[in-house]
Amino acid sequence: MDSRNDKLERQEPRQKVLGQVSAPGTQSPVADLHTQAKVQTGKAIELPTVQEILSELTVSPPAAPARDGQQLQSEEQEDMFRSLQAIFLEADANEGNFQVKELLASLNEADAGAKRGQWNLQAVGVRAILDRLWYSRSDYMARAAELLANGSRDPSWRAPYGQAGILEFFLRVVASKDDIDNDILLHSLRLIGNSCADTDENRQLVVDANYTLPIIRFFLDPELVHVAIPVIYNICADFEPAQSQVAANRIAYILLKLIRDGSIEGNALLNYAYELVEMAAEQAQGIDASPDGTILLLMDLAVDEHTTFAQYACLVNCLVTYLQNERFQNVCLSNGMVEKLLAVLRRSYSTDAGESSSEGVQLLAQLRLKINQALSDVSALPQFMEVYPLDSSLSKTLKSWLESPEDQLQICACVMLGNLARSDEVCQMMVQSLETHKALISILKSEARGAVLHAALGFLKNLAIAGDNKSYLGDADIIPAISHLWGFDTVPQVQFAAASLARQVISSSIKNISRLLEPLSPDPDSPAHMRTYLSLLLSLFRKTDSTPIKTEIGRAIASICRMINSRTREESNETNILFERLFSLHEDVARPIGAMITQTQWPVVRSEGLFALALMASTKQGSLAVVDCLENMDVYQVLQSSLSADISESTDDNERLRRSKDRDNTIIFVKELLKHDPETLPQTKKAMLEDLMKNAGRSALAPSS
Repeated sequence: MDSRNDKLERQEPRQKVLGQVSAPGTQSPVADLHTQAKVQTGKAIELPTVQEILSELTVSPPAAPARDGQQLQSEEQEDMFRSLQAIFLEADANEGNFQVKELLASLNEADAGAKRGQWNLQAVGVRAILDRLWYSRSDYMARAAELLANGSRDPSWRAPYGQAGILEFFLRVVASKDDIDNDILLHSLRLIGNSCADTDENRQLVVDANYTLPIIRFFLDPELVHVAIPVIYNICADFEPAQSQVAANRIAYILLKLIRDGSIEGNALLNYAYELVEMAAEQAQGIDASPDGTILLLMDLAVDEHTTFAQYACLVNCLVTYLQNERFQNVCLSNGMVEKLLAVLRRSYSTDAGESSSEGVQLLAQLRLKINQALSDVSALPQFMEVYPLDSSLSKTLKSWLESPEDQLQICACVMLGNLARSDEVCQMMVQSLETHKALISILKSEARGAVLHAALGFLKNLAIAGDNKSYLGDADIIPAISHLWGFDTVPQVQFAAASLARQVISSSIKNISRLLEPLSPDPDSPAHMRTYLSLLLSLFRKTDSTPIKTEIGRAIASICRMINSRTREESNETNILFERLFSLHEDVARPIGAMITQTQWPVVRSEGLFALALMASTKQGSLAVVDCLENMDVYQVLQSSLSADISESTDDNERLRRSKDRDNTIIFVKELLKHDPETLPQTKKAMLEDLMKNAGRSALAPSS
């Protein structure tokens, strides 16, 4: 019979190590290994100064008018200031019973009077007083600003400040490009910050004209930065429009650069700054507007030994957010920053997380997972292997991490090296020269957690695809190593990966099939002598409810059948012995094949199962096994459906070819089974199969794969 090579097996791509197992697809082209060593990383990434960043932001909100008014007499200035004081003294006298509407009336009292021509110092409105003090360059301007800023600490004043135009006045002051005394600017910023605390209508006034930008400019002033940062924080807290605006104004880069340069100091101020950076990272505008060097600043600060755990957590959250963006993934890779990203992960094991608390432990675990996901995404890019070939220092670091006691470092190494293992040449070098597989098999034999085992299995699956590697893996006892994972009930993903790896290492490898069929005990008197590693795999099949696991076990057995079919057995005594062991020691060996043809998710796998059934039925011992498989009526229904399908209905050439092969293999299966007429085949089933043959209408010469 024709036992052509299985196309499904040969076309299976190497997967991202932590990706879900999927149906076969198309493998992305990989660069030649010798070319990879010539690729150089890009030059050091540029970090523009804060002044350069701000100079690119040209929005100019309305500023205060020129201060060229007539000078006021000192008595007049003092009277104006006292009239301002009187408002707050009146409010203090009422001890909180002064209602908001009364405050607003006091602030605007003179406006109505002015319209009636009743201007006098006792009734001049606050905004009018401020304008006159401003125009005349009054020495009382700073004192007036301080007085109003102090008043803004009272929440009841905040809304009236916005409604009376006082907030707008001071916003114009901070937007002015004139030379203004720092005392005036200081109290102007205080008033803005206090007025915007928990007051969205005032925040909206700030956002509408983009007044956040001139406030951000004060981050460069050593005498005002300690006020400007909390002001921006008050404007942004729980107010998305402001967060979006400051993000577009590149606040994240500005603050990170200032922090790294030592221009922002003190825990309280740093806490505000880091929270603002995190707010900006949550905004799409912030990601889009940020310079490329933003991620380098995040990494530099994250690995700084002076960075606190809370700050480290903020930096990591921001960093992984940026690295979800394709531009920053490419920036990280093309500028050779992956090693620094590894250092961020390594730093998580030396930062003081306060791990005595469950919250600290949980947060740290989440941060490590996030960093590893970012590293996985970056290493999955096609150019990763060009920038970091196998002889790079990064690859050597990762290889050493395979033996690390830290789980997440092991996972990181498995994922990133596994993503390098995407060509036969690279995989063969990893196994045959670097012996990377030995460290991975040691992980499988250890007491490692499920996540580590899953990552190691995924890496080994990539390595096993290269044909020459299978014997090396077998020699390193990979079959015994994965066999105990078939009972890893707590993590089904590990069971699946271990079953899938078994299929990979035995495919086209008589030596590894022999290892799978070896007795569990060399002692002839031991009951385990009559059980094999395949027995353990079949035990998993019986226990699991997972269709993917059942299917993988079926595909493994189908692979065995292809290697030791009747024609091959005539040529080799070794394969003849394997054939005998396969069917004499495993009565239910055909049941996983039944699972392959009854699953509906992957038609190509169903076709593979029908081909395997036809091969089994072509021998006397194999026919006995498939009778056991036919106890499942779903299998019979698939056979019936395959024979009755109208192939001409399919408009797709590949689908039509697949259905034709399914029909041919089904005919061969039924014909061979009836020819051998196993004694265990019930007469009712035999009659059903005979009816199928009568209705088939034609026959075939050999199974088609």
